Amino acid sequence: MQQIDLVRHGPVAGPAALYGWTDVALQQSAPACLDWLNKQNYQQVLSSPLQRCRLSAEAQAQRLQLLLVVEPDFKEMNFGRWDSVPFDEQSPDWPAQQDFWQQPFAITPPAGESLTEFQQRVLQAFERHSQYQSGRALWLLHGGVIRLLLAHLLHIDLRHSHWLQQLSIGYGSVSRISRYNEQSPWQVHCIAAPGFSFEQRELP
Repeated sequence: MQQIDLVRHGPVAGPAALYGWTDVALQQSAPACLDWLNKQNYQQVLSSPLQRCRLSAEAQAQRLQLLLVVEPDFKEMNFGRWDSVPFDEQSPDWPAQQDFWQQPFAITPPAGESLTEFQQRVLQAFERHSQYQSGRALWLLHGGVIRLLLAHLLHIDLRHSHWLQQLSIGYGSVSRISRYNEQSPWQVHCIAAPGFSFEQRELP
């Protein structure tokens, strides 16, 4: 059986904003919401290169004596000129940002990437790194990346759903996916669950 825990990083240090490619730091070097990871056993640890994911992944890789795999294409969406700018309803960009949140496929952030481009690079990275290997993997990722991966595995057409706007992926939450073998479809066991230990059992 192959199993991947898609885990979102801890809270970031900064005001409310769209943090995409900005390499914002964590509020705490060891976020309490990720303490549960210290009780888990994995055979692979993978991370976005941005420090809000990478530092926690490095700690787990060191604990488990594993080589950390860093995947640049698992960075969050590039929000261009909106990236890391605090939300401000008086900003001239605010109407365009509201339109983006309502119709993310129709609006591209200025000097950023389109949602289609974001989706393509994330899914290509998923195909590269999800080649079948028996065991458990920990992937430290961003909320937007996890939403795209889950939508893909659940066959949700993001152009005709409110999945991106309505699905909350909390800091330190885990979304678990698995498949029995290389020919089996991916199964989604939980979405954005608070970190905890799952009972280990073989799939039928």
